[in-house]
Amino acid sequence: MKYLIYSGWWCDNNHQSDKRNHYIGDDIIRDKLFHNKWFDCINKYTSPEKILIVDSASPIKPDLFDDPRIEFLSLNKNFGHSTNHFGNMCGVTRAHLMGVYYAFLCDLDYCVYIEQDALIKGNLIVEEAISKMTKPYMFGSGKGTPYATQQSFFIIRKDGYMPFINRMSNFSSSCNQLAPENKFAIASSSFLSKLPEFLFKLRGIGRILAYWPSFNKVPFGYGRTRPINFNDPFLYFQHGSIEELKHFDETEANNIQ
Repeated sequence: MKYLIYSGWWCDNNHQSDKRNHYIGDDIIRDKLFHNKWFDCINKYTSPEKILIVDSASPIKPDLFDDPRIEFLSLNKNFGHSTNHFGNMCGVTRAHLMGVYYAFLCDLDYCVYIEQDALIKGNLIVEEAISKMTKPYMFGSGKGTPYATQQSFFIIRKDGYMPFINRMSNFSSSCNQLAPENKFAIASSSFLSKLPEFLFKLRGIGRILAYWPSFNKVPFGYGRTRPINFNDPFLYFQHGSIEELKHFDETEANNIQ
């Protein structure tokens, strides 16, 4: 079994030049040096064939490790956050399309996304999630959020690559009009993808889409969901506060002892 891990990249060392509506979590997760912590988790708990980082023309680049698995690819400009972006797709949606297509071109069995501000814990965490997959798509549970899915850790199987790319590319609604977290649920279903898009802009639609049976849910927490039990054998989380990052470090240290 061979898989890609990919992520997006944007960093201005907290000058907030990307003009998103809200900044969540401690500033350290948006700092250039946080990439080292992200990569440590990837290196410790996963074994990808390739690692792709899709850069949104960031003014500050990460210090890449000397690892032949790593590929760094830059877009021609920063297309913005889903709450404030240029064109039909925000930067991260473009990164998703690039990542999934790269996995397709590399003929890899699975495509795994781990967001640049997300940390993971658990030996063979990707393999653990894949062992629970019965469908081509596995997204984070939207529980505790207004959306159908969470996107900081997800997996797409090989037979889902091109259907996902085609359906995501066919949305006429921008990511500001129709949240990427809901677009994912829609794109996982051939039936939903044929329905008029205005239906998916109704209030509360994310909670309804969360129960649509076209995708599996990641079998462990937490993404944005709180609280976090850092003693869980497998977990992922993003938007970490300084206290949460300390708890994560402490439980990692205890595991090593």
